[in-house]
Amino acid sequence: MTARRSVNFGDLITGILIDEIDGTPYLAATLRLDENAGIRVEIPYIDSPGVRQFDATVQWFQSEQPPGNLLLTSLDGDVSLFDCRYAGHTVNYPRGIGLGKVMPSNVVLGRRDGDFHEPLKVKELRSQIDGLIEWTGFGAIERTHGTDDTGVVKKVTIEVAALSEISWRQGSAVMRLGGNWNLDPAPNRITVSENTSLISSFEDPQTIEVHLAEHRKVAALLSFIFGCAIFFRRHDVRDSRFNRKTLNRKVVEVPFFQLISRDTVKEHAKPRPVQGSLARPICEFGALSSKGLEEWARKYDDWSRFIHPAVSALNRPGAILENLVVNAAMSMEAAGGLIGPVVGEVAAPNGKPITATYMFRCLVESGWDWSDLCDSTVGLARAIANNYNTIKHFDRGHFPDPTETYLISSIASLVVRMLAIRAACPEESSIELFGARVHEFERLKSEFSANGLIVDGAGDFVTRTVL
Repeated sequence: MTARRSVNFGDLITGILIDEIDGTPYLAATLRLDENAGIRVEIPYIDSPGVRQFDATVQWFQSEQPPGNLLLTSLDGDVSLFDCRYAGHTVNYPRGIGLGKVMPSNVVLGRRDGDFHEPLKVKELRSQIDGLIEWTGFGAIERTHGTDDTGVVKKVTIEVAALSEISWRQGSAVMRLGGNWNLDPAPNRITVSENTSLISSFEDPQTIEVHLAEHRKVAALLSFIFGCAIFFRRHDVRDSRFNRKTLNRKVVEVPFFQLISRDTVKEHAKPRPVQGSLARPICEFGALSSKGLEEWARKYDDWSRFIHPAVSALNRPGAILENLVVNAAMSMEAAGGLIGPVVGEVAAPNGKPITATYMFRCLVESGWDWSDLCDSTVGLARAIANNYNTIKHFDRGHFPDPTETYLISSIASLVVRMLAIRAACPEESSIELFGARVHEFERLKSEFSANGLIVDGAGDFVTRTVL
């Protein structure tokens, strides 16, 4: 039986549920994909004395332990359900009509060969992530036009092919970025959509969690590059145990099959980045390329205390300004500890760095010239530290001035984005990485100017003197 090509939010798949356990009758079941609940399989059954057909099913839900793996076979194809967990049940007594719910950790739109009960492991995982095609420019469609002598277009030729690809190592995984496409034929039209996908490959099959851990490293970097929320939009898996066969059971193709993971399914429904937010990456793809991606992955675990708070803030559009300051400054503290002493740093009296010291290290390590916003880098470091500590500590009195907090949140967000790129490409200069002008910095200059403010050497916001 052929597999479904895709499933989307709101879809229902009704079919026969199989557990591959001898003596267990097949069951009717419905798979639902919901934006809020994620993946659910609903199974009607009868819990009544004398009705033995559903004895095994009754036991699933009374013990709250359904089979680990299940297969839903329907008119549209087979759906494999892995690592299934109890998700609730209700029974209408005295009629004994029950409805049980199962939540699989992973769903693959195809049937797997081999041992039915083994955990899901695959050699390749492919992900579509916000911003990949905009950042890399790796499309899959080329268009050429044929014109007559007067310049009127008479012919349009569209070639669809994977035109570009790069690869790099992340531990034991080989990662690839490349263009791909989807074809949707109809009687009077053909719709072709292009995407850029991230693919992880292992020599031996790995769990989805292992694959996703590698993909999240790239997704986090994209959050820094664009400064906005970045989410997974789709996954597919490829492994020889998922294949297409002829009627005589000969394998003719090992394609990608759609995967729905409980870990990321709710991301698929998140709002896409607002228009324009993917048009201005802080760093062009060519400046990082495969070398920078490999270095970023190598440092990821050591820099996790820097990465996670900052990405959490960037992935929450509309977050409260004070929360942005706290998250970004937490990341800067962690980065400052990793960076170590820098030129121009003044040692603290007790030899232990203070908050402003960590902020200073990050401002210097960014490689950027901050003089349009402050009298000195030391003063700007103090301003960030003062705002952060006043927000964080209850005994500091009132919260800081909202305008100052807004400006500090913008500065700190820009600094952590720059630091992430610098971590990936430590040998490159700021000009090589960011160019001569950074849109967010130009916006900050305008906002400081509009408010008539500058940060002095003590870390205070003061009125800018107009010469």
